[in-house]
Amino acid sequence: MGSVARTAVIGGGMAGCAAARELVRSGREVVIFEVGEGLGGRARSWHRPEIEPTVGINLMYVSFYPLMSKLVEEFGLKDELVKISSSVYISDGGDAVPLSSDSPINVLKYPLASLRDRFAFALAGIREVLRRDQMDLFDPLKAAPFDDGTSIAEFAHRYMSPRGFDFLLRPQVEGFWNFRCEDVSNVHGRALLAWLGGSDFYVFRGGMQVLAERLAEGADARFGHEVSDLQLTGSGVQVSARTPVGEPVSEVFDDVVVATPAPIAAKLTATLPADVVGSETRAFLETQEYEPAISFAYLVDHGSLPAEAHIVAGGSADPPIRNMITYPRKVRDEQGRPVDKLLVFAYPGRALTRRLLGASPEEQFATVTPLLNTLWRDFPADPEPFQIAERPFGFPIPAPGRYRQSAEVIGRLRPPVAFAGDYFNSPTTEAALLSGTRAAHALTAAG
Repeated sequence: MGSVARTAVIGGGMAGCAAARELVRSGREVVIFEVGEGLGGRARSWHRPEIEPTVGINLMYVSFYPLMSKLVEEFGLKDELVKISSSVYISDGGDAVPLSSDSPINVLKYPLASLRDRFAFALAGIREVLRRDQMDLFDPLKAAPFDDGTSIAEFAHRYMSPRGFDFLLRPQVEGFWNFRCEDVSNVHGRALLAWLGGSDFYVFRGGMQVLAERLAEGADARFGHEVSDLQLTGSGVQVSARTPVGEPVSEVFDDVVVATPAPIAAKLTATLPADVVGSETRAFLETQEYEPAISFAYLVDHGSLPAEAHIVAGGSADPPIRNMITYPRKVRDEQGRPVDKLLVFAYPGRALTRRLLGASPEEQFATVTPLLNTLWRDFPADPEPFQIAERPFGFPIPAPGRYRQSAEVIGRLRPPVAFAGDYFNSPTTEAALLSGTRAAHALTAAG
């Protein structure tokens, strides 16, 4: 009998854990190198004992995510799902009004756009729903034929005015991902029109990392290990890393899945020969751009703010505060009694996010807190700063033409190095799961 193949997975996010699962199931020995303290990557939530539930939610699961739906069923995680409201409010200079795109009737009642634009938006949604099976938000192999090099903004301006676009489609894209519609392929916006209406939104009771942890079962997860280099050897791929105490270590594996953000993947594989990482793949990794993200969590009293709502800035400008998400929580007071509060996540706009990256929490909160009422005019005057989560690689930007490039790179995935990440299609956990599964199959299909 031959020896068991050994595969290293670099990165313990959703893509890496999905790859690990497929590799373990194929009979391989799998080691996950994760620089953080646990699995989940950008889907990992923080926990604070002062609130109940104790978890800070950053990512959602949506009912039309096919892979995740299957995994939730298989792992028996239905009881971990908590349905949340899909209420969306669009803010016009601090004055917010509800916008529900669940039905054309709701859109037609929306006051921040002209009747003509509302009709045009509703009809565009109906057209995309009719081709829903073609407009895939997660699979670049399906999306590539529609990626004609035009942006969401260019596509939308064909059928609605700039004002209509800025207060109908733009906030529903930029409010979730923070990238500019002018920088994103039309495929992304069209797929949202096709799928979001009528969908149900959920969070995992203990954070989405529970799914990553189940996916990684059977693999050896090494936390606090920062991989610094990959090199080919006569017997495979040498992975060099540093342990949590800074000790350099190296180990040779038969092959590797690199499931990190694209710029890190490019750096790790920079010295590999062209027959392992071709020039097209290298260019694909090196040119991937990201919108960073910082989420600011506050505790506030119930008041004018709606519970379980997504509040988004309308308009074409880059606002100081791009969006807020509210969740009800219970907090123990000084006497130990539960008090109803709202946990509010606030996300600054693009320019402010970049300016605040790496600053101290004190400076970050001092800058953002006075700006909260620019999104919701009656925001409480004395919010309690609670938690900050900073993600330099927040959202990979699916630029026009990117889906076609992604499909070409996927066609070239092969041993001994395969790549995985949500940058292959869209910044969603579903896309990350699909890319990780594909990377694993690219290695196992070769033997």
